[in-house]
Amino acid sequence: MDTKFSIALHILVYIEETENVVTSELLAKSVGTNASHIRKIITLLKDANIIESQQGKKGMSLKVKSDKLTLDIVYLAVYPEKDLLHIHDTANKECPVGANIKEALLPIFEDSEKQLLLNLKNKTLKALIEDMYENYNKKNK
Repeated sequence: MDTKFSIALHILVYIEETENVVTSELLAKSVGTNASHIRKIITLLKDANIIESQQGKKGMSLKVKSDKLTLDIVYLAVYPEKDLLHIHDTANKECPVGANIKEALLPIFEDSEKQLLLNLKNKTLKALIEDMYENYNKKNK
């Protein structure tokens, strides 16, 4: 899996927690990537009605309250049609393993993806932010 999901969460936490005007350049600096990559992820989040851009003081803001925004919504926004686990399609159909591996793996992979989404559905952005501060406080005692 690539890092689009964690970057999207980073962006959302930053938007929720800052009082500064949020720009793609500022987000890129926080994330440690380029502004172009940030803008691509922002577009996905806007398309999913998770954030909005506005002229003026805030720049970007959440359209969904942090205590209502579950992480599965964010995951599906950045990966709208991507399977988490992929089965290779190069298996040799003449081989007993190659001819049957897909059918054996498919239910395992599908169940794993369902479990991931269920776990993400049980966690909100607000809870993620609370966890972040709790970890920060533990480190700085």
